[in-house]
Amino acid sequence: MTELNNYNAQLTDEEDNEEEPYEKNTFQYDPEKINIVTREPTIEQLLRRIDQKALDLAPDFQRQANIWKDDVKSRLIESILIRIPLPAFYIDATNEEQWLVVDGLQRLSALKQFVSDKRLKLSELEYLTNLEGKTYDELEPRYQRRILETQPTVYLIEKGTPIEVKYNIFKRINTGGVRLSNQEIRHALNPGQANKFLLKLAESEEFRRVMNLSESKKKRMDDREFITGFLAFSLTSYKDYKQETRDAFLSKALSKINNLSETELNKIEADFKRSMTTAFEIFGENAFRKMSNKNKRKFPVNKSLFEAWSVNLSQLSDKEIKILKERKHKLIDNFIFYADNDKEFFSSISQAENKIESRFSTIEKIIQEVLK
Repeated sequence: MTELNNYNAQLTDEEDNEEEPYEKNTFQYDPEKINIVTREPTIEQLLRRIDQKALDLAPDFQRQANIWKDDVKSRLIESILIRIPLPAFYIDATNEEQWLVVDGLQRLSALKQFVSDKRLKLSELEYLTNLEGKTYDELEPRYQRRILETQPTVYLIEKGTPIEVKYNIFKRINTGGVRLSNQEIRHALNPGQANKFLLKLAESEEFRRVMNLSESKKKRMDDREFITGFLAFSLTSYKDYKQETRDAFLSKALSKINNLSETELNKIEADFKRSMTTAFEIFGENAFRKMSNKNKRKFPVNKSLFEAWSVNLSQLSDKEIKILKERKHKLIDNFIFYADNDKEFFSSISQAENKIESRFSTIEKIIQEVLK
């Protein structure tokens, strides 16, 4: 098991790989179903939609709006005033009642703060230095009109466009600044009940105790990605998993959550919390981590193991869980044996995307051997 010996010995509670690879989508789709139109609404029209809550700037989004500094916002306003064309906006308009910003959140937030909220004073301007320190209301009417009547290019992703295509569009244009994580993109594309439910589970005492993720990881929604994996394989058995992209599989799970009843959500929540409690009481600080007799260091938390252990534990009866707790040392020894000696299993818990059946079935086998 030379791979085991190649890990950095630094103690951490985070995943091995900091950067998420760009996932190449290979799904088949009908190009006729891709419905993206070009519009040129005025800034006044866009701000009106924001004020009417018909254009969502995602206030609960972890990478929040208004992260630009005032000088950057001011130069955006100055660009409009001197008639420099704005970069195009991308908006998910599949729900006519509530558009979602795919690209352009910071620009729209800056415009809202200056024009609607009256909370921005222009600063560090390059050309219109005579406007330094002025608010929107203090501008001459001709400048106010110039802002409101500016017509940026807006690409609207309309109803009928497959979720996989929307996700891929989001990934392709997500290249500037600090790139959004996969879960942040899923969050933006699946508003509603699912996101609130994820947050509720992520903030539960049972989950936080067993995971203990860093604040930086939680800010990038890593906690919610772990939980999304649990939900996905709870709603769709690993035996029924189709060879689709992981991102598509997780996104579909959030769509399903959006359509579940309160009773169904309560059942999932109870199963999840019971699974988290069981994992902590059996494994303690090593819950959802690789363990080895060949390398005694503390491994990072692992998405593959989180999914396989949490789902398998959630499906056990109270009696079976009681037995596992009583025989926890045997369960841990059994897990270590397979991790150290089963190459297929070790490989399956080293890759989140591949060999799903192997890791789920092996964890199930480890549990059943202890329950006998």
